[in-house]
Amino acid sequence: MINKLLEPYNLECSAEIGDVETGDVISEIVPVTVSNNSIYQINITASGKKATVLFADFTCPGRGTFWCGSSGCSVYIIVDGVIRYENSGFKPFSITNEHEVFIMLPKSGGACGMHNGAVCYAVTVWDESGQKFNKVDN
Repeated sequence: MINKLLEPYNLECSAEIGDVETGDVISEIVPVTVSNNSIYQINITASGKKATVLFADFTCPGRGTFWCGSSGCSVYIIVDGVIRYENSGFKPFSITNEHEVFIMLPKSGGACGMHNGAVCYAVTVWDESGQKFNKVDN
């Protein structure tokens, strides 16, 4: 799943480096650089079920980073090989109490209803029976 998610970023990076115009064929794929901190696991249930997070703060070699902005980067949360959450923001993390795990989804700026760069959090929990995260605004 991670490789599939990286494909469009690799293509965009390759087009940028090769100065490819729309409709041109990309002759060589240049992979983005993914830091060790961009792929990690978080707990999503109190019993220890884990999800993989892909935080898209990638670097295009020789060109830098251009997929992130003031509202963060694309964030993907993968559970059992399936993307179960996709949005933009900052690095998600989980907080566990005795019976529940809360998935914290950091946001910023306009996503928080503010334009001063202040941070806010959307929160969700994993619904094991539905195999999905509860809607963040529910």
